[in-house]
Amino acid sequence: MEKLRRNLKLYPWYVGLFHAYFWLPVYFLFFNSKLELSEVLYLASIYFASVVVIEVPSGWFSDQFGRRKTLITASVFLCVSYTLFLFANSFEAFAVAQVFLAGGIAFNSGTDTSLLLETTQALDEQESYPELEAKAMKFNFLGTAAAGILGGLAAIPDYRGAYALSLLGGVALLCLTLRFTEPMREQAAHRLGFFRQVLSCVGLLRNVRLLWLSVFAVFMIVINHIPYEFYQPYLKELAAQYQTLKITPFLTSVHLTLTMIAASFVASKSIRIRNKVGTGFTLLSAAGLQIAMMAIMHFFVNVPAAIATLLRSCPRALMTAPLNAAVAPSVPTEKRATFLSLQSLFGRLGFSVTLAAFGAAANGNDWESITNMLGLGMWLGLAGLAALLLTIFALRK
Repeated sequence: MEKLRRNLKLYPWYVGLFHAYFWLPVYFLFFNSKLELSEVLYLASIYFASVVVIEVPSGWFSDQFGRRKTLITASVFLCVSYTLFLFANSFEAFAVAQVFLAGGIAFNSGTDTSLLLETTQALDEQESYPELEAKAMKFNFLGTAAAGILGGLAAIPDYRGAYALSLLGGVALLCLTLRFTEPMREQAAHRLGFFRQVLSCVGLLRNVRLLWLSVFAVFMIVINHIPYEFYQPYLKELAAQYQTLKITPFLTSVHLTLTMIAASFVASKSIRIRNKVGTGFTLLSAAGLQIAMMAIMHFFVNVPAAIATLLRSCPRALMTAPLNAAVAPSVPTEKRATFLSLQSLFGRLGFSVTLAAFGAAANGNDWESITNMLGLGMWLGLAGLAALLLTIFALRK
């Protein structure tokens, strides 16, 4: 029991350290300093396509062989990725590093929250799971916030400095992950093969409530990433219009850090908000806020708009704990990571296709191409939000 309680103590720190993306404030600038805009977008597409390939096998691996082994694998992949980024100078080298980064993200996806839920179940404290998930999300954003400012400072002499810090963080993450204890789980009567496991998870979508929540999760993965991909060139365009501003790694890192601090506050309150207004209203509010972020970036390039975009991670902060609390307990233990991985797979596949289309439509490095992409994302978001609103009755099933 004491070792299981250690999981609960370590878990928020694991989440914070996993999301300590020191490279996040400068990755677009770093890639763009070596490659054309279209190649940068193709790199992002490669990353998401790689996650698509790895996502569900990683969930199946987690369900079959355990949460701890899967999270250790994720940490190792991140270390390899950051090492490759340190020495990359060509599109091909960056692409290989992106594949390993995708592997790290995929092997963590769904397994982290499964470890937390199953630990609370093993301790007979399942009712504490939603609040613990909200606390972990707070650490998620605080980890990114701290890493953002440190990564920006490290990148001032050279963008690679941010990746050197990421590698150190990856090694620390691996050491922490090794201290996890595998929670005891009820074993299925027999293990399903990969394809039968996937089909059995798809069969769970006959539950219309679970179907609506899964469609929402996929939709939000797509629209959450659009402002994320373009906030750095947005700040670059802002600096071009205001001669007193100069785009630097420090400026982008400060902007990122403030964004994550705002998101950490929202994450810490997300379950309380859900308890007051309900799951459906909470989730749809998150979607509406993200669409508003895309609209602001599309229509306005000025200082007030840049300040407003500090809220761009708040939708994810608001939705994640309530969504996980609604989905994870509804899925059998032996299928949980696979099911959550399928959600991520279709979301990332959708965004990979979106990015590939954006890359094909890009015309050089000009802001006009990017603002057109933001506009398309806004209309995509509005259409999806309308469909979700019309089918919200499914949550009552």
